[in-house]
Amino acid sequence: MSSRYRVEYHLKSHRKDEFVEWIKGLLATPFVLHAVSHDVDDLTTTQRVRSQYAEIFKDIEGLVSNKIDFDSRNGQLEENDESEVKYDLMGKSRLNQLVPTIGSFFTELPLEKAFLWEDSLRGISERRMVAPSFNDVRRILNTAQVFYFADKRRKYHYNQLRLVTFDGDVTLYDDGGSLDYTNPVIPYIVKLLQNDIRVGIVTAAGYDEPSQYEHRLKGLIVAVHDSSILSLEQKHNLTVMGGESNYLFRYYENEDNQFGFRTIEQHEWILSHMTEWEQSDVDQTLDFAEKTLRSLKDRLHLPDETAIVRKKRAVGIVPGERDDPVAQRRVQVKLEREQLEEIVLTLQATLETFPPARRIKFSCFDGGSDVWCDIGGKDLGLRVLQNYYSPLDPIKPSQTLHVGDQFAPVGSANDFKARLAGCTLWIASPEETVVNLNRLLTE
Repeated sequence: MSSRYRVEYHLKSHRKDEFVEWIKGLLATPFVLHAVSHDVDDLTTTQRVRSQYAEIFKDIEGLVSNKIDFDSRNGQLEENDESEVKYDLMGKSRLNQLVPTIGSFFTELPLEKAFLWEDSLRGISERRMVAPSFNDVRRILNTAQVFYFADKRRKYHYNQLRLVTFDGDVTLYDDGGSLDYTNPVIPYIVKLLQNDIRVGIVTAAGYDEPSQYEHRLKGLIVAVHDSSILSLEQKHNLTVMGGESNYLFRYYENEDNQFGFRTIEQHEWILSHMTEWEQSDVDQTLDFAEKTLRSLKDRLHLPDETAIVRKKRAVGIVPGERDDPVAQRRVQVKLEREQLEEIVLTLQATLETFPPARRIKFSCFDGGSDVWCDIGGKDLGLRVLQNYYSPLDPIKPSQTLHVGDQFAPVGSANDFKARLAGCTLWIASPEETVVNLNRLLTE
């Protein structure tokens, strides 16, 4: 299945984001009250609905600000800590009481302004048959985050934003694709670099050599190399974090006209608590994950062509290929959506009870057509970049923005953990990435 499906398909509890669902519930009341309005003047009804929606978002905006203040005062929000967000349970904010699974907010969110903007584009208040949807709320949250950073730059003439990171598939390019020369996102990434904002591609693709990343990001590195507006220092602010948090590569170019990514040795970037992981625990975790995947392949009667792939820091199950006598070519043997979900959720639950896995960090996710278990996670990938770019003054979560398409709360989405280390945009296509970057850089 494509990652777009992950955004639109939210009928199962493990797929739902409780904060989004809670907001949808609040918006349902004014929608229902005016769904079959007998008001002769439909414009009056629309204005009333818009006002009520806007008031709800204004109240949520206040709850978010209250939570940020509460977490800060109670020592629950440790922005400079390279490990996990710490919680010293001294009561709960109002938003935590209303949405118990809510995570951290690192910036305020101008939600009322964002709603009015999205409403002007999509006519949410005009609708009488279709209530505000999951995608409506997701877009409003994205727009609010973008407006926050854009407003800071416009009002105070400086960029609070110091680091922007991106997932690859479905965020920068189509699933399984690459960043070619004509990709419309490239000029915006160049503009981020021009504004002295560090840019990182934080991807689950776990290659330990730079050549594969150079191939998939060829259009971007050529644009950076050919740019006449970027200084060499700004060009060097482009990095790739591979395997979520396992391999770091940085852009380089030299006087011989060679350019691309060079490997950064692990000792130059690894976080202190990551050095405490025992290699035996890493190996045993991957061994156990591989054994679990083989068991699931048999139990779910997956096609014989389905392969188990073992890498240095990851293990996964991927679809194979078989000959199609009609098409007279090799075709991919796809796994069903339900099979992918069963695999990733079983793998996650099994590893959570495995002692060696509990002593390290790992990430299980559904890649759209395959399932992987990586050592580490995207939260660590972001923290690595925050510290690597600025060792003496690490970039804070409130100065970091991660753009990705996989934010389902449980098991199947590896961008979800990025919420622990920075602000996020939950997008559904490369086109949405371009739209949000345009707002970020031009608002």
